[in-house]
Amino acid sequence: MKKTMLLPGVLGLLLFAGCSSTPPEMPKMKMTMGVPDGTIEYKPVSSKNLSLKMLSKPTVYAGDKTALIFALSNDGERSVSIPEWYTWEQDNLRLFVQPWLTGMTEPHPEGWTELSFDMKQPVMHYPITLFPGNKVMITKYLPFIEKLRVSPGKARRYFIKAKLNLKSLPMESEVITLQVLSKKQSGEK
Repeated sequence: MKKTMLLPGVLGLLLFAGCSSTPPEMPKMKMTMGVPDGTIEYKPVSSKNLSLKMLSKPTVYAGDKTALIFALSNDGERSVSIPEWYTWEQDNLRLFVQPWLTGMTEPHPEGWTELSFDMKQPVMHYPITLFPGNKVMITKYLPFIEKLRVSPGKARRYFIKAKLNLKSLPMESEVITLQVLSKKQSGEK
């Protein structure tokens, strides 16, 4: 009878003794998404069914924080994969500006100035796929509009064009005219 009482005690002791262990420590890992810039040479992507257009209104007001929204659209019937796409949307687009001077009807081919923007760090690529009828929108801010002053009743005009910042997909938008009005023309004081 002593042996039968001793057996459950020994089994209980073994059970509790086996449960006291610390979990193994996991190695620390740094997770990143995408591919670092410059590590891969990307194959060319056909721009046959793609279009790059500005969606924003072509009239803005001097002194305002101004953003232009562009859309890269797939107008075709097949999906288009772009492996070189930057993870920060705004890094995929370069903006060029040219003042519309008196007497001009179109921009001078050599008169473009690229607006410089700092790229987000780390510079990484992540592939995207545009399905038929889909688009990706890219917002770019125009800091010079915020500092610009326009006399009441007057306007300044600029030619603007956008280019994709992708070696595998060199395409640009049509040239648009951006009109900058005085805030007083917007009804604000």
